[in-house]
Formats: sequence, C-alpha cells, structure tokens
Amino acid sequence: MTQEEVVSSLLVLGEVALGAHDYESAFDAYASVLKLEQNETALYNLGSLYARGVGVRRNYAEAAHLFHQAELMGNEQAGKLCGKCMFDFVHEGFDSKTPAELYAAMVVFVLKVYPEAADQKAEVKRGLFVIAATHYNKGEYAEAAKVFRAAAEFGNDGYAQYYLAQLYNNGAGVAQNDLVSLYWLDCAVDNGAAEVALDDRDGMLEAFHQSLTALEFRAAMEELATWCETGTPDVPANADKAVRWHGVSQA
Repeated sequence: MTQEEVVSSLLVLGEVALGAHDYESAFDAYASVLKLEQNETALYNLGSLYARGVGVRRNYAEAAHLFHQAELMGNEQAGKLCGKCMFDFVHEGFDSKTPAELYAAMVVFVLKVYPEAADQKAEVKRGLFVIAATHYNKGEYAEAAKVFRAAAEFGNDGYAQYYLAQLYNNGAGVAQNDLVSLYWLDCAVDNGAAEVALDDRDGMLEAFHQSLTALEFRAAMEELATWCETGTPDVPANADKAVRWHGVSQA
C-alpha cells in the first residue's frame, strides 16, 4: 500500500471508531496518521480528543497545539477551539492561582502552541488580555482584575494596566482605591497606552490637587511612594515608581 492509501485507511478507522465511541482506537488511528503526515482531519480530531479527555488524558495545551496546526492548514473552526483551549488551560485551578501563576501558565501555553511566534512575550500578553477582556465584558470583574493584573504586572502590558486602573477607580471586582488607580494609569502611560491613559492620569492628579490641601496631597503621594517601595497586594514593589511619586510629592 502507498502512504496515501495507508493514511486513507487510518482516517476511515478513526471515523468508525469515533462513531462507535471507541475513543482509544480513534486516538491510535489519528496519532498514526500524524506520524506519516500533517493531516487536517487527524489534527482536528486528535485535538478534540485531548480537549474532551476521551481516549487520552485531557490536555488543553496539547489540544490547542493540534488545533493551531489544523488552523494553519485552513481550518477556521480549529482556530476558535484553540482559543477556547487557551481559556480552559489558564483557568485550570483558577481560584487558587496567583496573577504570577496565571502569567506563568500562559507562558507555558504559548511555548507549546505558538513556538513559531516571532514575539512570544507579546503573544503571552495578547492571550491574557483576551481572557481578561472576556471576563470584563461579561461583568465578571473580580476574574478580569486577576487576569489583567497578571498581564499588567508581569508583562508590563499598558492596556491591561489601563483597564486594571479603571477597575480600581470604579471599585469593580476590587476595593475602590484612587491612589492604586493612579499608579496603574501612570504605568499604562509608560507602557504604550498613553493615548487612552494620559488624560485619565493627569485628570486624576488634578482631582487630587483640587480636593486635597497641599499637605494632604503631599501625604497621599508619599503614601503611594511608600507602597511602591515595599509592595502591597494592589501595588507591586517598583523602585522607579517610588522615586517618581516622591518627586511628585515635592513638586
């Protein structure tokens, strides 16, 4: 038999096995196809088995890798499922994960699924932003804040920093705190989101000036500087920003 005939026979075996809910045999058939060639059907169906955890232990990163390969061959549905697997992979154990762990999970995912990406750090930030925005658009603000924080703190993503600042400003998903919001707005200005964050940052600073006495303003800026020196649950330690806010307090 030619390789083409072998592949064709294995695809038929895989389809029959799927129809009979014999997922282990389907897995073996499609895996055998991929040992011979990159095949869109085998990639897609094997990805589905990994994503569902039937015939093989569930593995969202492996599923996404296979879906992405099928997407590269023109399968648009596989691309959508790759995105879903990204969401599911990062959300495994979500409640107990810290923002640092969410960032690390996305790094693992990107290295597995998009090894060809020219800028993998940008891909990590993009993936986290997509997940955070999904929560944000659903009104799931606590979840959005956690994922935005992962991208904001560990990826220095200006747009994640901007949206995190909005959540703190509005008290959505996090405790309302304008000083924390100011910190993240200032970071956003520095990290590529000045077009959306600059006016908000300057407006908030002006609001502090207008609503506080000179002594109160200085105390507030010094408090923010101290947070940057020591780190808090809402503001990470940031020596450069500590210097920045000490300077503002003296201006």
